[in-house]
Amino acid sequence: MSLRDELPLPSNDPGAVRERAEEILSRPEYKDPPTTLFDRINEWITDFVNELLSLVGYGGGSVAPIVAWLVMAALVAGLAALIWWVVGSGRWSEGRVRRDRGDPVILATEAHRSAREWRSEAEAHEAAGRWREGLLCRYRALVVELVERKVIPDQPGRTAGEYVRDVAEHHRAGSVPFAAATELFEATWYGRAPTGPDERDRFVALAAQVLRPQEIGAGT
Repeated sequence: MSLRDELPLPSNDPGAVRERAEEILSRPEYKDPPTTLFDRINEWITDFVNELLSLVGYGGGSVAPIVAWLVMAALVAGLAALIWWVVGSGRWSEGRVRRDRGDPVILATEAHRSAREWRSEAEAHEAAGRWREGLLCRYRALVVELVERKVIPDQPGRTAGEYVRDVAEHHRAGSVPFAAATELFEATWYGRAPTGPDERDRFVALAAQVLRPQEIGAGT
């Protein structure tokens, strides 16, 4: 006789036993507590920080949730600071536009060229169809002309906006046409607006108004 033959036959119905077990396990004390949104976020952050620490060689155990939150807060703060630095300092959008625009400084500190020389270069650019570069040289010639006539101070390394303020302060009679000439220049050089003979002629007319002798005498 085998050992199996010696075991007593079960007296309970297997189906009834299974139903009884399911009934017992369905009681509240045997159920997992409900998972809230905060619990899921907390679990995700903890797992993420644990994996991150493992990648950098600081793994080996599970960090406490409060530590995981502090690490995540530091990461978010660092990322926000980086985005603020890139965007706010102009290294992403504004900086990229400025690289497309070229040097925002109108006259470099090492540039010592006369207004006549700048106009000659402008004419050479225009003859070759480089109207945008030609207008830049004409704007530089206008600024140098004002410096040569001692209308505005000789301060290379300044931007177009700073020259507008210089003219408004030292040559009020020419401030309006100079501001218009600056706007035309910026639309062409920075905004890449269509440029050709018409824009060149308009700029020349505005420059003539700025340099009109009677206005220079009255506005300084």
